[in-house]
Amino acid sequence: MQLDKLDLVPEPRYENAKLPHDITDLGSDQLAEMFTILTSWADFFASKLTQAQIDEKSTEAKLDYEVAKLTVELLGKATKTDKVSLAKAQIAIEPNIVDLKEKLHERYAQRKIWELLMNNQERDIALVSREVSRRQGERRREV
Repeated sequence: MQLDKLDLVPEPRYENAKLPHDITDLGSDQLAEMFTILTSWADFFASKLTQAQIDEKSTEAKLDYEVAKLTVELLGKATKTDKVSLAKAQIAIEPNIVDLKEKLHERYAQRKIWELLMNNQERDIALVSREVSRRQGERRREV
């Protein structure tokens, strides 16, 4: 099941926010805008991560099915260890198995990239959220 064309959460129309060196330099409106932008991108990254996880599992299931099918074809009802080893070796070099393993590796890499982006985004959101909370605390003390 390829979900690449399914936009669970569409890509935001604006660039992702870049955190400034000193977040305290931002005004309240700028901070609120940054929080909104970071959250929108986090939603997008989370949807892409979910799609990548589904694609990876789908490819893994196809690979498992092909391996099982070839095992049955090559072994039949035999159970001897040498035949099992030979069958595993023959299966490992089958072109469709090699292709599926490559696709599975690509899906894994894609998932890990989206996972990285999502984790980075969540850390940025947490930083902005802490700054908002800090400012709210300061305002309360001033009153």
